[in-house]
Amino acid sequence: MSGIVTWTAVGLLGAAGAWARFSLGAAVAGRWPHAFPLGTFVVNLSGAFALGCVTGLGIGGDALLLAGTGLLGAYTTFSTWMLEAQRLGESVDAGSMTASETLVRGLRRSGLATAALLRGVEGFGLNRRLHAERFPDVSTDLPLLATAVGPRSKVRASLDEVDRAVPRGLVTLEHARLATGADIAGAQLPAGTGRAAKLTIFGDAATSAYREAVGALRALGATGAIVLGGVDGLVAGERRRSRLLSARGAPWMIISVGPAHGVRRTLASVAALVPAAAVTLETIALLKHDGELLEPPPEYPGAGDDVWQTIRVYTRRTAEVHGRPLYHELTRRLREAGAAGATTILGEWGFTNDEVPHGDKLGRVASHRPTYTVCIDRPDRIARLWPVIDEITAEHGIVTSLFVPGYRERAQSTVNGSLRLATRAG
Repeated sequence: MSGIVTWTAVGLLGAAGAWARFSLGAAVAGRWPHAFPLGTFVVNLSGAFALGCVTGLGIGGDALLLAGTGLLGAYTTFSTWMLEAQRLGESVDAGSMTASETLVRGLRRSGLATAALLRGVEGFGLNRRLHAERFPDVSTDLPLLATAVGPRSKVRASLDEVDRAVPRGLVTLEHARLATGADIAGAQLPAGTGRAAKLTIFGDAATSAYREAVGALRALGATGAIVLGGVDGLVAGERRRSRLLSARGAPWMIISVGPAHGVRRTLASVAALVPAAAVTLETIALLKHDGELLEPPPEYPGAGDDVWQTIRVYTRRTAEVHGRPLYHELTRRLREAGAAGATTILGEWGFTNDEVPHGDKLGRVASHRPTYTVCIDRPDRIARLWPVIDEITAEHGIVTSLFVPGYRERAQSTVNGSLRLATRAG
């Protein structure tokens, strides 16, 4: 075989191997969603077996070049595996342990029964550095987002533990209605600013009903929903972490938003589909949906309170603005405009419009996974940032707003806000 033909064949087989790698990895991740990089693990395990067979059969010459370097060289992803394995540990530490480990242990000691630790795909905070999985801002120190819920007394009791566990980052407190078990179906929305509702469902990784729950949410009137897979957390007070091939992995969350009456209508179905779940309900402002302004950004009625405001944007990875992913362009523009911080989490499954719920599927080249971006700042600064947010979400996505009664961000000796609750936020 001539040199030109050989290397052309290597290139073609390399493209086939890369396609097979992506397709199998996406199929495994879609079938068994897990924070552990299971898709990459299966690809490399099967690829290593195939390479062993090639070696054991004594294949050499051009055939070895084609099969080993071309097809299987592109199919296996050992550099990706090393990066994903490194991401299972985090660089921020609190004493002798990582901040994430200290945080989850502290939440459990405080008596909180429900918590989920999520890993973001990009974000920035007080130090203005952008941490992302995308070139040229690639970082192995990706942002983390932890959510814990419980009675007011236990949440207050956990604050000292949380303060010690998070030497760099931000902590927020929000008012919500918590319900479990038989109380879910009849749970009522708490008072708040806005005409819509946010429902958050905390599920057990051993329960695979999240796709059915998302389908029920869409059928019963929710505007959008996203499933977020955790890497660590608490379920009924028991520690749950992502482990390879474990049925008792970290918890997942479903966040759903929509008109208040539509969200309330979903509660009985949620209680039936995920009977062991804990849920929270919040009254929010649903500002935009696929470019349509539904209600103006709310103005905080209090004066002198230490209140902050969240803007949450739900969209999908394929949504673009100026040829770039919407979530990435939103993060970049918010950072340039001086926002206090923003974090994006990649979801496993969800919907934001009339299309059927979506995620990654076998055979798709582009990732269709949903995305969830959170931006937090002072209400007056959110008002100044709104034109940027409005422009970026001119065609795609759901945009919501909620006032936050407690906020503390710290980076070394710089501290903004406090965890003293403002009484009128909502």
